[in-house]
Formats: sequence, C-alpha cells, structure tokens
Amino acid sequence: MLVRDARPSEYDAVSRLLGEVYGGESLVHPHYLPALGDTRRRAEDPATDVLVAVDAGRVVGTATLTLPGTLWTEDPPAEATLRMLAVAPDARRGGVGTALIEECAARSRLAGETTIALATTDSMADAHRRYERLGFVRVPERDWVTQSGEPLRAYVRSLPPAPVIREARPEEYAAAGQVTLAAYQRDGLLAGTDDYAETLLDTKRRAHEASLLVAVGEAAGEFAGEAEGAVLGTATYCPPGSPYHELSGPGEGEFRMLAVAPAARGRGVGELLVRTILRLARADGHHAVVLSTTTGAHRAHRLYERLGFDRVPERDWQPVPGLTLLAYRREI
Repeated sequence: MLVRDARPSEYDAVSRLLGEVYGGESLVHPHYLPALGDTRRRAEDPATDVLVAVDAGRVVGTATLTLPGTLWTEDPPAEATLRMLAVAPDARRGGVGTALIEECAARSRLAGETTIALATTDSMADAHRRYERLGFVRVPERDWVTQSGEPLRAYVRSLPPAPVIREARPEEYAAAGQVTLAAYQRDGLLAGTDDYAETLLDTKRRAHEASLLVAVGEAAGEFAGEAEGAVLGTATYCPPGSPYHELSGPGEGEFRMLAVAPAARGRGVGELLVRTILRLARADGHHAVVLSTTTGAHRAHRLYERLGFDRVPERDWQPVPGLTLLAYRREI
C-alpha cells in the first residue's frame, strides 16, 4: 500500500469512495454529499492536499489535508485540518486510516504547522478511538454545529517543531559536509581510510552541480540542544541535468547522501528531507524517485520503506568492485 497525492485520473474514484462511506453508512447529512464529491475542486486548491491510499492500483482510502489559506479551512483558528477520511470497507483494520492520518500530520509539520485539527460526527465511534490512539485530544469547547444542524466533535493533535528545509547557503556548506561525514562514520559506512570521505565533504560542488538541501533548527535548544541556525541534516537532490545522477532514468528524480547529525536523530529530520525531495521531484515533472544505499545503512532502509519506497533488486549496482549499492524506488 502506498499513500500519495491523488492523480486526476483518480478523482472520480475518490468521490465514489467518499459517497459510499459517508452516504452509504449515513455518517453525514445528505446535504454534505455534493461537497464530498467535489474532489477536483479540493485537489486544485493550492493549500489543499487530496491524498489516496493505493493498493494494487486500487484506491482503498482517502483523506483531505487543508492548510491555512484554503477555501476549505475552518476559521478561526488558522491551522492544518484533517478532513474527509474514508477507507473502503474491505480494506479496514489494515492500517489504511492510520497511514493516511500520519501522512497528513507529517505534511502539516513540514509546512510549519504546530497543530492539526479535525471534526467528526458522534456516530463515528471507531474513528474517535483511532484519533485518540494517534494522539488527538478532545476539545469540547471547539465543538460546532453544521448548517444542516449536525453536531461535530472537535479533536486537536500537537505536532513537534520541525526544522526549516531549504537550499544550503554558502556559509553552511562546511557544516553540511561535517554532518554528512559524521553520520556516515556513526553508521559504520566508511572505512578508516575511505577516499569517499572527501566526496562527502565537498558540499560546495554538490551545491553548484545539484541541489544541496539542509535542515536547519530555527531556535536554540529546539533540537537536541543545538544552537540556533544549526545544520541538523542534509541531502543532495539531483535535478534534471545534474551530473550527480547515478541510478535514475527518464521521468525519475534521484537523491543522494542523506544524513542527519547524530545528536538530532529521532526527531524526524531525515523524513522531512525525503518528503521535501519528493515534492521537488514532483514539481520537476517526475513520476518516481530513486536512490542508492549501502547494504549496511539499515536505519535508512527502514525510513525509505516506511515512506513508500520499494526495493528494486534488478537495479542494484557496484560503483567500485566489492561495493554493492541497493536500489529503491517510489512512485509519486
């Protein structure tokens, strides 16, 4: 199963699923069904993400994430909002709903939001339990009533602070190189005399010939006691025409040298870097993203697989004799 943005060819499937779940199970007033079916309008709103969970080519779940500034955001307050969550009946209890919720939370965090809210009807008892299990808290003072007179329960989930993900500035090149080297050494990915260390440190070249991304803490102490503006992580995205491409083919984006400072691990820095790269690749018109990784990078393997990357063993390769790199790929 893969969670991603809905494609235009899937808008009708999303509308049908929402109609079947919300209308067929009488979860909302019939007056609300036309809004549920207007998937294209939501998807074309720049501050709204219509997500789908796809299994074997079939849409088995959907959710809509709205950010401040969209027509679909309730006001006040201005915050990320999870809406229109639906899972096909035969796909329930398989983690589809949880995966959609967590994707919305991660995207909200990447957008700089500190909370994500939702409203649900009294009849959705199973959903209430899931929300509470995933960290949402009831806020009765924010309950409200729809125009058709239906009461809605309000839930809010706090999100941990996120670093800023952006292009590295020249004064950050050296720090980005040191973070990359330290991460590779910490994970045992370099031998004591490995010449690749010099390549890892050469961030100026990557910034000029590719796209050197950094994750930067905005406030002192925000991440593992780091100083304000500290480089917490880095990755190199290979835009079209970059000589840093190794594995990618037509229509595929690629990234390399993902690294998180040892002191900043466990806070989602690597995940936010990868999610940013997926967005960049999509903006460049790619339909997939590929990467190569060493056999010993087990922490990275788990991250890639959790974010929907699949192993493609037929594309494994050896840059030098005796060193095998594993290939991963994700559709976007």
